[in-house]
Amino acid sequence: MLDAGLTFLSIADYWIWANFLVYLCVFAVALYINYNFNTIMVGVIYLLPLIPFGLEASNAPRFLMVSFQNLVFGVIEVVIFVITVKPRDATFDRDHIKQLIGHVLPIAAALIGLSFVARMSTVPMSTLELGLITTVFLAGSVLRVLAVYQLGATAFKFDIVFRDDQQLKTTHLYRFIRHPSYTAMMVVILAYALNTHHLLAGILGMLSAAFGFQYRIHYEEEGLKERFGEDYLRYRSRTGMWLPRPGRVRDSS
Repeated sequence: MLDAGLTFLSIADYWIWANFLVYLCVFAVALYINYNFNTIMVGVIYLLPLIPFGLEASNAPRFLMVSFQNLVFGVIEVVIFVITVKPRDATFDRDHIKQLIGHVLPIAAALIGLSFVARMSTVPMSTLELGLITTVFLAGSVLRVLAVYQLGATAFKFDIVFRDDQQLKTTHLYRFIRHPSYTAMMVVILAYALNTHHLLAGILGMLSAAFGFQYRIHYEEEGLKERFGEDYLRYRSRTGMWLPRPGRVRDSS
């Protein structure tokens, strides 16, 4: 039994180091392709929980899940930002700083905080819990990728700016939800929270992330209203912010 425990710990240690190095390589390539502040910021958020120190036999299962979550979703986010971010988007003016504080900071605190709470947890993980966390996490990740893909590289962006050729998106997922990419992120963060197996930490993390997204949504929708006027107001009146509104969906094609 002792030998088996040592073998599992050795394999776990190998995997968290491998995940860390793979992510580091992806991050380095991303910065080479599109070096900008936003890519650096997003990359660091997912890099910190991947730091391969602190693994013990008692916390190995949740530590491995943290490593898996931050590798997979970190790569997704870095790739998204490399494709969509333009150097001129980050102006570092007053509005940009407000978004960093009100939007990014609470979400980053949730992702990093929940990750490190889970890394320290010695609560055993059952097969059922493993399956639930993995299912929720993968569902949120797939939804995030799909939402960004359907919106397109022209329209998706970190800063609230509008391209010259940008149009209002009201089809596919956006026919049912105004902000499916944020809903997807909240599903992913729910998986982070479940991995902590700590009710208070999970609730605080979810509330922090929800505040950050709601802050972003407020200013984003003000910008969309100014940009698209009555078209956006009609779209907003019939479409849910986070979830579909039963009986309110109409053909937007």
